[in-house]
Amino acid sequence: MINILKNYSKKTIDIYDLAFEYRKQPVLQWSREEINEYIQQLQDLNDQRIIQIKRSAKGEANLGSIQRKITINKWNLEGQSEGVNLDFFCHDLGMDASYYLKNLEQYHIDSPHIERLKDFLYRNSGELTLNEISYVVFKDEKALLQPEKASVNGKRILNNLGLEISDISYVDTISPFYYPTSSDGDTVLVVENKDTCFSLLRLLTGRVSNIKGVLFGEGRAVIKIFKFLYVYGLGNKDLFLYYGDIDQEGFDIARSLIEKYPQHNIKLSRVLYHSLLCYEGRPLNNKRTIDNSKAEEILTNLFEEDRNTIMSILKSAGCIPQEALNYDDMKVTMDELQYRLF
Repeated sequence: MINILKNYSKKTIDIYDLAFEYRKQPVLQWSREEINEYIQQLQDLNDQRIIQIKRSAKGEANLGSIQRKITINKWNLEGQSEGVNLDFFCHDLGMDASYYLKNLEQYHIDSPHIERLKDFLYRNSGELTLNEISYVVFKDEKALLQPEKASVNGKRILNNLGLEISDISYVDTISPFYYPTSSDGDTVLVVENKDTCFSLLRLLTGRVSNIKGVLFGEGRAVIKIFKFLYVYGLGNKDLFLYYGDIDQEGFDIARSLIEKYPQHNIKLSRVLYHSLLCYEGRPLNNKRTIDNSKAEEILTNLFEEDRNTIMSILKSAGCIPQEALNYDDMKVTMDELQYRLF
């Protein structure tokens, strides 16, 4: 009967037309046993969701109680006829079998991953990271985020099922970014660049200072990083001093950070920017179209002369990178300040 339904082009079929195709004779010529066997086959196909039958109000298990029009589920029918386990594909989870019904060889290769994915999605707590999910489902931690380095391309399998990574609930992650330096401090220093961050860590670690830790902002990534402050017990009770390059990008990052997190007390470091301005600048290698007037709004806690100098540098597309104030010079500055920054 499966082959009859598969070769039938319409979405519905008359119960008596199907019966005739099945035994090549009208139902009136069938025995009671043949009718019962036919009804049982219809019920089995209905249970497998290959067809949908509806019964009359009487609800008795005989041919007359089944409504004449039978709906054919072509999607499930194709799967049954080609040995595809349609229990793997759940529309409630957003999994679509269309691709695999047309690519059966690939289905048989990917079916273990599909089965584990379905099981995972049913019990997903939303607390696993993407690499953890990759290992649970694909037995390779790189399958989703670095499929080119993995033994299986998990992202491709998701796409074959009509899914995206964003359709899966997971915990976002970030590289470690905060480094405690003193138990006596009450201020967090946010540093844009890696080398300057490392120099400040060497100078501040173990010192009596108002700086309790250094946060490596990694350029514009700092805007995402601030979402994870809670991991280190940091929050809106802390004072954050920002220190970055004196250029268009550096102050645009600072402005974006301050605007994104108004609940946090974020200010520019007056003494570090003042010290950096003592060094010779250079022209920007890559100019950006940035409204420099917006940067002026966040310079309010700097010395007035420094504010004017910085605005002049920004308008002329100049730059003084953090690296200009190197470890040796910074150590002299820190000694003079007794390792207290503001």
